[in-house]
Amino acid sequence: MSPIGRRPFYSEYAWAVDLIIERPVRKEGAVIASWLVERGVLPGEEVVDAGCGTGRYAIELARRGYRVDGIDVSPELVDVAKRAAAESHGSVSFWVGDILDLANERYQAILCRGVLNDILDDGERDAVFASFARALRPGGVLVVDVRDWGASVERKSREPLFRKRVSTDRGELTFTAVTAVDRGRRQLLIFESHALVANGLERVSDYQFVMRCWEREELEVMLARYGFSSVRCFGAYDVHVEAGTTDRIVSIAQL
Repeated sequence: MSPIGRRPFYSEYAWAVDLIIERPVRKEGAVIASWLVERGVLPGEEVVDAGCGTGRYAIELARRGYRVDGIDVSPELVDVAKRAAAESHGSVSFWVGDILDLANERYQAILCRGVLNDILDDGERDAVFASFARALRPGGVLVVDVRDWGASVERKSREPLFRKRVSTDRGELTFTAVTAVDRGRRQLLIFESHALVANGLERVSDYQFVMRCWEREELEVMLARYGFSSVRCFGAYDVHVEAGTTDRIVSIAQL
């Protein structure tokens, strides 16, 4: 996958990602683990968190008994993950890597959360699913979490602004994201700003980028193309939340 460049969220402010974006990791990790067990992937087997970020989900799955590799293109995020892993229990390792270049038939399961929204090119979108299929052993399970295009348009048209302020040991940090919708290209145009105030001085880092969402049909076609079946889609890490009722598609499939 193409490098993410120097997006501050993933580079100089990697240390603050978990403060800005809070997730119910233990709750969602329990659901992911239950899905893996239902599909025959038991604790002790190898799992890769493709685009692991700060490693929260990889560490949680390792805590539940899986042997987990976390891969991300951001060295700064991987450093954060390694520091977190040093204080955790279970078998988990992290390294800088590209999800387009996963090891062949090494894993029994792949988790990929959010990363696929950053892939804009049709060819790379195709290639990443080819990489997933190569990396999984026969019967392997893939869990993918992407943004739903239709629901994202509705939500971001209504609520284009996200802002969060947190107090940190490095100063007062304000994160702002403003999203515009490009319906013609089926993209979200996002302007981000980090403003850190410490010792009376303010440092501001701005960044603009594009996110390309997914449609359920597109996702299902891609999965079928590379031999995945038994596909189920939800709107969250909850079987009671139907796909299309939130701005996310959480899909589980099996080779």
